[in-house]
Amino acid sequence: MATERRLREGAPISEATGPGPQAAPLVRVLERDPELGLRVPATDITEARAALVAPVRRLERGVWEVPSYAGGGGELGYLLLEGLLARDLILAGRTCTELIGDGDLVQPDVSVASDESLVRYHVLWHVLAPVKVAVLDRAFSQALGRWPQVMRALLERAIRRNLRTSIHAALLQLSPVETRLLVLFWYLAERWGRITPQGVSLRLKLSHELLGQLVGCQRASVTTALRRITNSGLVVRRSDRTWLLLGAPPHEYAQLQWSGGSALDWEAEPLPERHAAVDDVDHAVGPVRLQQARRHRASLP
Repeated sequence: MATERRLREGAPISEATGPGPQAAPLVRVLERDPELGLRVPATDITEARAALVAPVRRLERGVWEVPSYAGGGGELGYLLLEGLLARDLILAGRTCTELIGDGDLVQPDVSVASDESLVRYHVLWHVLAPVKVAVLDRAFSQALGRWPQVMRALLERAIRRNLRTSIHAALLQLSPVETRLLVLFWYLAERWGRITPQGVSLRLKLSHELLGQLVGCQRASVTTALRRITNSGLVVRRSDRTWLLLGAPPHEYAQLQWSGGSALDWEAEPLPERHAAVDDVDHAVGPVRLQQARRHRASLP
């Protein structure tokens, strides 16, 4: 598969902590991910931190074969503590990739196609950077019953990921490929970007093949489109294979017009009447990081 060729470590990875979650060291989930405990009353937080523990598993680069031992591993799923995963969905010979990072809740053991599906597909998981996951197993699930605030936070994580998936699906409707890629870079920068004096640094090492799987086009089309984007001065690929985003994020109601092979013009559309102002919408749904990026770029000479 495409991602397997990209990784060049196609053999299934071994999980360093043993064949089942019993062999794994335990982690206090609320200490590793404090956001999950923000709604727990201050009088109860110490007890919650001690009670909500889960086995930790470390995954090295390569293909992640989801555990098949009894119980399926995670009753509630796997909480990513660090690292980077790629979820490849293969449909009709084409691969669509989703990137999954710190704080995401995944249930890979229930995402494999079954005979009941009328549209056959296949899911592969790849570790792009060494990963640590907390296995939210049966013991964790039972302890969680005392802390509905944490359950709500986990549910919000799942909803948040679903929203990102919807945004990604909408991104695939953009054209041409140059626009799709530019919006993708800023979309990824929401999670993996860092503001620097030069611009927003996107610290992901994304190959042309992986970018193609993220935007739904062939590698050759990505290479051509990236040449136009870099010529426009909006994106720089640095020597360490990471990316630097220059300028401001594309406006929600702006049409990006590519002309002359490199120049970029912005053609704003009128606002729908149901929105009071674009800035209000951006503030409601956009992360603080991009708001900071806009202010920072505006202040540069």
